[in-house]
Amino acid sequence: MSAIDPQQTEQEELVAEWLRATPGFFERYADLFNEIRLKHPHEDRAISLQERQMTMLRSQNQELNRRLSEMLHFGSRNDKTQQNLVSWLLRLMRANNKGDVDGAVTTGLAEVFEVESAQILAPNVAFGPWVDKPLCGSAKELAAASVDLLATQVRINPEWQSMVAIGLPLGKSLGVSQAPAVLLLASRDETRFTADMGAFYLRQIAELTAAALDRIQAYEQTAS
Repeated sequence: MSAIDPQQTEQEELVAEWLRATPGFFERYADLFNEIRLKHPHEDRAISLQERQMTMLRSQNQELNRRLSEMLHFGSRNDKTQQNLVSWLLRLMRANNKGDVDGAVTTGLAEVFEVESAQILAPNVAFGPWVDKPLCGSAKELAAASVDLLATQVRINPEWQSMVAIGLPLGKSLGVSQAPAVLLLASRDETRFTADMGAFYLRQIAELTAAALDRIQAYEQTAS
């Protein structure tokens, strides 16, 4: 593209300034709207100034509608998730043995996140890094070493397109140090869990799950 002559730029700025200062110009010369031809923003053809303006407004409206739809979708989904999490927490609080806790976590969280699988994997010191930084993302983007580590305890279903594995800080509420277990959630939807998604809910869920398991462990030790 050739550079615009500085003199032409100055003249164009003067014209633009004059038009801003003369709002009645196009009212007196309305035919210019149809006579002035501009390049179509998306096609290789010329259009009138009026049509160009309508095209821009149409594009802006489409973008606004898209953003509004996204806001409504995620807002509705977040509201539903929060309601389901409250129900899940009540179920977790009522669990009186390890089987009930496992059921509340696996079945309950599968419903909360609308995923095909929710599992608690046995404690392993190798899961330590996932307590503070959950493994999360589409299956094809996860590091092979991380997937291999998961595969030592669970069969990785080839239909799982995204997964999250978050460490459960067992023993924390009891003041003792234990190897962390892992909460594994898996979905056929590649976009369900992404590498850049926030981990706020996940960390809270991990803390609550670990606390429930600690509570049952303490109860069973006292009973024995």
